[in-house]
Amino acid sequence: MLILSPCDLQACDMATDVAEPVVPDCRGDGRSGASLFVANRGGRGQIKQKKKTVPQKVTIAKIPRAKKKYVTRVCGLATFEIDLKEAQRFFAQKFSCGASVTGEDEIIIQGDFTDDIIDVIQEKWPEVDDDSIEDLGEVKK
Repeated sequence: MLILSPCDLQACDMATDVAEPVVPDCRGDGRSGASLFVANRGGRGQIKQKKKTVPQKVTIAKIPRAKKKYVTRVCGLATFEIDLKEAQRFFAQKFSCGASVTGEDEIIIQGDFTDDIIDVIQEKWPEVDDDSIEDLGEVKK
């Protein structure tokens, strides 16, 4: 048994010059549930988006809070494809403090750990080398 779509019928009619009615619309009317052809046939399809090339750099900054209290901000771990939630848990456990993921690529650690965190990052994730870690020092929020 041969099943033809309305587009195929129209093409066959033109090729064989048979006097059968020509279907005016090859796309279907959308009301019938039995559509015999594929949408976007011959189209461009999905266009792949290019990945943004962000420089692989981890930045560490000490942000003052109140009086003599500080928080440490670590940005850029996601550029090395490191899971931020896993890194946040690791920092909280390692430094015995609170840590949270804020924003797309930022971890806030409660306390001043700028000196220790560079060694800890290199020990835990060896793909992050010393040249790609930048300490910004004390910055304002």
